[in-house]
Amino acid sequence: MKSTVRLHILLARDAPVGLVIRHGTAKSVCTLLWDRKRDQITLGQWMRGRIETGSCDLSPDGEHFLYSAAKCPRGDLIEWTVVSRTPYLKAVAYYPWRRGGGWFMNNQDYCVFSGSPDPKALEHPEVRRVESVLSQPSLCALRMVRGGWSIGKSRFNDEIEFERDLGRGWTLRHQEGAGYGEHPQYSLSREGLKADTRGWDWADVDGSRLVWTAKGCLYSGSLRTAGLEQVKLLHDFNGMKFEALAAPYEGGRPVVERKEPPEPAKRTTARAGKKWIKPHKKRNRAKVRPGDES
Repeated sequence: MKSTVRLHILLARDAPVGLVIRHGTAKSVCTLLWDRKRDQITLGQWMRGRIETGSCDLSPDGEHFLYSAAKCPRGDLIEWTVVSRTPYLKAVAYYPWRRGGGWFMNNQDYCVFSGSPDPKALEHPEVRRVESVLSQPSLCALRMVRGGWSIGKSRFNDEIEFERDLGRGWTLRHQEGAGYGEHPQYSLSREGLKADTRGWDWADVDGSRLVWTAKGCLYSGSLRTAGLEQVKLLHDFNGMKFEALAAPYEGGRPVVERKEPPEPAKRTTARAGKKWIKPHKKRNRAKVRPGDES
């Protein structure tokens, strides 16, 4: 039976963790934490909608997740961009009606594509939005290059193609924008020899092993001269059902524009340049005092 589950994974650059994004057919998505040392999977949170996997990013320490999502209730498209705590989806930073996602500069600073200010936007002091220019032609290219891939042009069209040397003569290739059609997004070849990558949704290198997803499952394997060996099923994500789970933290806070404090009022005198003299208090002649009568 053909699996309808599609998986995409973000690997943290400075920590042995990954974030799994699982899409099914019920217009729902969930995120899960992958402990790459123990190969343990922990469910984060579900959401009604879709996540744009090409515009997501994970902080280098794997603590925060930046994503762009959308849903169409009653045919009305609603889009938003969020920064959450991995592996949850609840926002600590929230930008409504803004699509395109963003990227992390470091563990705390992140960038999102500019848009009109919105009074419903939320932010949090644990992360900080900064302004910067995208250094690659796309968010996917930025993430791939940071992860150790080289970038080039496809031989057949103008799409961006990425390559990664896996050793032993093997090269892993990924074409951005290949979609989910009949042609695979990934190819694995060595001097004319090609491995079977049909159905691969995602693939990358984790230490000395190759990891990939296909048909709703996460696999690992070792590359030898003859091809993939010691293939191991790490986790099967099929059969999961939507659960209304709450994140164990508070959300963001309304964005408050900083205003300069008003200057203190200056004391003025009746005439500029003259010394201020306390006015003389006039005598109350209406009050009769002893000894004043004649």
